[in-house]
Amino acid sequence: MFDRIARRYDLVNTVLSGGTDAGWRRKAARETGLKAGGSALDVACGSGKLTGELARLASPSGKVVGLDFSVEMLEVARREHPGVTFVEGDALNLPFDDASFDASTIAFGLRNLADPIRGLREMLRVVRRRAVVLEFVRPPKGPIGSAYRLYLKALLPAIGGAISGQPSAYRYLSDTVDSYRTPGELRAMAAAAGWINVSYEDLAMGTVGIVSGDKG
Repeated sequence: MFDRIARRYDLVNTVLSGGTDAGWRRKAARETGLKAGGSALDVACGSGKLTGELARLASPSGKVVGLDFSVEMLEVARREHPGVTFVEGDALNLPFDDASFDASTIAFGLRNLADPIRGLREMLRVVRRRAVVLEFVRPPKGPIGSAYRLYLKALLPAIGGAISGQPSAYRYLSDTVDSYRTPGELRAMAAAAGWINVSYEDLAMGTVGIVSGDKG
């Protein structure tokens, strides 16, 4: 599915978020605390948008790697970010030694992992310091949550399908809204994976969140 939507993926995201998704990724990148010369791994990197933000923070001498299982997504990422290393791999079995990077990230990929806690554990294993998750959260109760749920159920598949030419893919994304975790559930998952000093920050009126944690 991700191979099929790879070439229009960034355009669809920009349209569906009203252009605000770029700011979410910049904030997640800064949350890693990555400095010039540092190193980071972006898990489930897709087309490399967050990977590129990390590379900017780590430049000019840092080491940033993006990892994904979609070959077509990686082709887009390599074309858009020619100076960054991208590798094909499994988020549940990261092909890197312990403590290979200063930080790791994942953006909008955690809910797609077959075993998200194992994925979070792997993200922590390969870092020396910090891990960060940027993810959609379950729509909050009240008018904002109701409007967001309607948007996800009705507008997202219609707009995403029209732009990408792959309506079934965006119906899948819409149908998974009920599997989105609450902020409390995301924090608990990170703690269960061994993250310490776990923190959470709301974005986009409570529809998106950043979970951060340190390595013990």
